[in-house]
Amino acid sequence: MSGSYQSQVLGERFHLERAPTLLARTASVTPIGFTRLKSDLGAIEPAAKVTVEQAFSFHVALLPTATDLWIDGKHHAAPSISPGATFLFDLSSDPISHIYQPFDVLRFYISQASLDEMAYSEGDRRATSLVSPRLGARDHTMHGLATALLDRIELARERSTLFVDHIALAFYAHVTETYGHVTGPGKIVPGQLSPWQLRRAVDFIAANLDGDPTIAQLAVQCGLSSGYFAGAFRRTTGVTPHQWLIRKRVERAQELLLRGRIELAEVAVVCGFVDQSHFSRVFAKFAGMSPGRWRQRNRGSHL
Repeated sequence: MSGSYQSQVLGERFHLERAPTLLARTASVTPIGFTRLKSDLGAIEPAAKVTVEQAFSFHVALLPTATDLWIDGKHHAAPSISPGATFLFDLSSDPISHIYQPFDVLRFYISQASLDEMAYSEGDRRATSLVSPRLGARDHTMHGLATALLDRIELARERSTLFVDHIALAFYAHVTETYGHVTGPGKIVPGQLSPWQLRRAVDFIAANLDGDPTIAQLAVQCGLSSGYFAGAFRRTTGVTPHQWLIRKRVERAQELLLRGRIELAEVAVVCGFVDQSHFSRVFAKFAGMSPGRWRQRNRGSHL
């Protein structure tokens, strides 16, 4: 059966032609899902009923709008919603929405099984449920995560698994801390990577510049869980694994640009960029200029 985190299922439920979705496989049971739900007109009819499941969705408003909600058959009106308003829905409670104005929403999905698995692997206290004190309360962290995901969702073909994994782990940490009813011992406070762990991680990244490595793969190299590894890597290097990967791709591209007349499209493929446009956009962010201009400016000093 199709999961409620899948793009087609969500598009049909909210009467949308497209519902672009990214999935993070930071848990083995079900993915953490991120979906953009956008309509320039609003919905003519309420969203279709959701399959009851032990899972939660967070809807973060990106535009002002208004909606009617039904939870377990009880009506809740939300006539004025501002950007950043966050709605937590327990998908076992039969939530139904009717957003009758234009809307732009980032939907986050996580199952109870994923919450349990990640808590175990990260040494966290287990969140037996997620509860919000008020529907539509403004959550600055969730709004920030939603905004960070927008470009990635619309450019899903670009290789950004490390970035999406990082957002998924940040989402998990935030919702369990903010909305979780937790049990068990306190969280283990992680430290930094040991020298051998850092070397393993950066060597794996260097060997996979033309691929799309995941945080889980890097964590395995170090004998750590995904969440512990991600935090320890950032504390050790000052950047996230995704930022490290992009920087190394750009550095590799600079080496190739100085070697000769290799075409930019070929450099892009060798260094793990989807195409020349993707390569040029990322390169310019790091170098302050296009790859072609950078090569013209720097080639003379390496002859």
